[in-house]
Amino acid sequence: MFGITGSALVYKEAYWRSVYPELRAPAPDLDAAEQAAAISAARREFGPNLRSVKLPEPGVPAYHLYLNDGEAFLSIGDHRVIDEWRPRDRPMGLLFDLHAHLMGGETGERVGGFIGLLGALLSITGLILWWPTRRLFRLQNILPRGFSRSALVAWHRDLGLLTTPIVLLLVLTGSSLVFYSTAGVLLNGMFGDPAITAITPPPTVGPPVALAEEETLARVREEFPEGRLVFYYAPHEGVGYNEFRLKQPCELHPNGRSFLYLGAAGQVLQKTDACALPPGERALHAMYPLHAGKANNATYKFLTLLGGFALAALSVGGGLSYLQQLRSLTRHGA
Repeated sequence: MFGITGSALVYKEAYWRSVYPELRAPAPDLDAAEQAAAISAARREFGPNLRSVKLPEPGVPAYHLYLNDGEAFLSIGDHRVIDEWRPRDRPMGLLFDLHAHLMGGETGERVGGFIGLLGALLSITGLILWWPTRRLFRLQNILPRGFSRSALVAWHRDLGLLTTPIVLLLVLTGSSLVFYSTAGVLLNGMFGDPAITAITPPPTVGPPVALAEEETLARVREEFPEGRLVFYYAPHEGVGYNEFRLKQPCELHPNGRSFLYLGAAGQVLQKTDACALPPGERALHAMYPLHAGKANNATYKFLTLLGGFALAALSVGGGLSYLQQLRSLTRHGA
């Protein structure tokens, strides 16, 4: 289940383009005026229900709105609502909830994290068990050659040998996203970094801030001239700042981990430059793109797709082989 749903999510942007004609055109270069107008339109349309605006990105030429009770797409230029949905109303949302949370919220997410760690253990022990039988390796065994127990074992063994590196990477990075703070501590220890400090917004100051305007967005570009603005977080009542999230060229994370908080007068209240973070923390930020195939490399993205299918195939082959062994033992015991 994790393998198949994960593989489908790797190319969710392609699915969106197939469903929404508005997303098939290349994303134009957007100036601050266009971005500010879109943010204002989103606020007028959804009011306090708006949590954040993800600006158009490569492959998704539309504003992706995150609401308190769902999501929506807003078109570039005329800023009309292309679609609005609740998380489980659309296939990709349903698949993500199943893949990341087992449709069980935080508890399901933790269960999935432990399953990922178990998958890593099975991958490592599988390599150890493969070694004594290494002379039996045949490249043609990576495809099933029947459903006898010997054929299933050969399929599982030889497919596992070739795909363990990507499978192991996927299950470990997936578990690290669930147990994020623990993974951060481990990476800090490996790289000798100081303890990771959570990115927290500055204290609320001043009166409620207005929405981001053209001058405010121009200020963001001044602070991060090479960064691409990815998220704008809508201020809530009593919040005295605008919050922005950017991706810089040094970052692997597709959404970036650079943050900027600007006050009502455009003054910088707080700034986090992801390029200046210690190596352990930057490695932690790489877990998501490595897991989701979003490392800005088409070959790696395709390998992630294959890795998900390989995980599913290994699960099926190993499970069927084990069931056949149990059935054989039951017959002999009878």
